[in-house]
Amino acid sequence: MFVISFDIGKCNFAFYIEEFDEKKFEDIKNIPKIKRFNSDGTPTEEFANILSEIYLNGNTILYKNLDLTKDSKKEKYLDQKVCLNMITELDKHKDKIDKCSVVIIEQQMSFQNTRNTMAIKLAQNCASYFLHRYGMDKELIEFPAYHKTQVLGAPKKGGKAMSKPERKKWATEKAIEIIMERGESETLEEISGKKKKDDLADVLIQLQSFKYLRYVEKAM
Repeated sequence: MFVISFDIGKCNFAFYIEEFDEKKFEDIKNIPKIKRFNSDGTPTEEFANILSEIYLNGNTILYKNLDLTKDSKKEKYLDQKVCLNMITELDKHKDKIDKCSVVIIEQQMSFQNTRNTMAIKLAQNCASYFLHRYGMDKELIEFPAYHKTQVLGAPKKGGKAMSKPERKKWATEKAIEIIMERGESETLEEISGKKKKDDLADVLIQLQSFKYLRYVEKAM
């Protein structure tokens, strides 16, 4: 099975395609929530072993982080050329995207006074691309960002969640840990060579948390 995972951004538009065998997840026995995490939010040894099985059942097919602002009017909040560039770039990878059954798009912030209007519009443009190209053939999922830290066990300090810079650092370290555990040297070079590592990291760990929730927790 092939799944594509997106992290939305104008200058950092990241996506990741992974192939895995969904039948292998049937052998993984879940454990009660009370046994999954230590007091600091990190996974217990038993749950870490389950997550490791999740990570190892998968291999990288495509890993991209793109700047969509080429030839756009930088002074505009969101030039339509940015949306067109997204379509053009996705079309370049049609052969691989065609194989994907599920499309995961990170849910954009939209609550109270915190709203990233640009990211919301770009996420909608991305979803519309798949609806236009593939109709109902692919499952589109708007994926809450908090699943990444909660499912994979990001550490907490004094019972409090990490700050944004701390989350970015943790996500990068977690993605590299997963890639190294799989022995994917080319993927490791890809992410290590990027200045902005956290966006590439986000799409990978987002897909891992989806795999757990869909196939082990059976919650989505």
